[in-house]
Amino acid sequence: MNSDGSGPKLSARDSLVQTIGFVPKDPLGWLYCARGFYKLRQYHQVIECLTPALRNDRTKKEAQHLLAFSFMHTGQVEAALGAFFKSVVLGNETDWQCVVELLLDNPKLKLT
Repeated sequence: MNSDGSGPKLSARDSLVQTIGFVPKDPLGWLYCARGFYKLRQYHQVIECLTPALRNDRTKKEAQHLLAFSFMHTGQVEAALGAFFKSVVLGNETDWQCVVELLLDNPKLKLT
C-alpha cells in the first residue's frame, strides 16, 4: 500500500516515471533519486535506486552509506551491519559508531 493507503506500493522506477516522467540514465542520477527518496523516508525505494550507484567508483562511497542507513530503517539489522562495515572500508569512518551500536544492541550478530 502507498503511505496514504491507496493501493499497491510503486517501485522506485515506476514512481519516478509517474511523478517526473523519466528515470536516470547514470549512477549519479540514481544516487540523487536515492537521496530524494531518503528525505521522503521511502527506504525501500532508496535501496532499489542504489544498485547503479554502488557499481560506480564515483558514487559508491555515498551510496554504501545510504544503503546501510536504509537497511537499518527497514529493520534489516544484519544487512545494515554488513553495509555499515563496507561503508567504513570505503572511507566513511564515522559509520564505525553504527557498527559498534548495532553489535552492542544485537549481541548475536557477528561481523563476517
